[in-house]
Amino acid sequence: MHSAIQLLGLWALAFVTLSAAVALLGVFYSVIDNDLTLHSLGKEAAIAGAASLVEGASVWLVVCCVPAAGRALIFPALIVALIYKLSHLVDWSRYDVVLLLVFQIVICCVGGSLFAGNFKTAVVVLGIFAAMLTAIASIARSL
Repeated sequence: MHSAIQLLGLWALAFVTLSAAVALLGVFYSVIDNDLTLHSLGKEAAIAGAASLVEGASVWLVVCCVPAAGRALIFPALIVALIYKLSHLVDWSRYDVVLLLVFQIVICCVGGSLFAGNFKTAVVVLGIFAAMLTAIASIARSL
C-alpha cells in the first residue's frame, strides 16, 4: 500500500477516535452533572484534526520507518494533551485532558480487539473502564 494512503488512513482513524472521545467525554460529564465547556463544532473539529494529524503521523512513522520505537508514542500523546490544554486553557483542568486521552485509548483498545476478533478482551476492557467511570462518578457526585 502506498505510504500516503497509510498516513491518511491512520490520520482518519485518529480523528474518528479523538472525536468519539470528545463526544463520549461530554456525555459522561453531563451524566455526572459537571460542565465540559466545548467550542463550536468547527473549532472542535479543527482542534481534533490538528491533534489527530500528530497522532496519525507518529503512528505512521513508527509503523513504516522505526518499528522498534513503539515506546516513543507517549510523546505524541503528550503533544495531543498539550494541544487540548492550550485550546481549552481556561475551561478545562488537567484531569479533563487526561480523561480525554483515557477515553481515546479505551476506544482504540476496544475497536482493535473487536477488529481482531478478541471479544473477551473487549468486554474485559469495557468492564474495567465502566468500573473506573463509576468510581469517578461517585467521587464527583460526593464533592
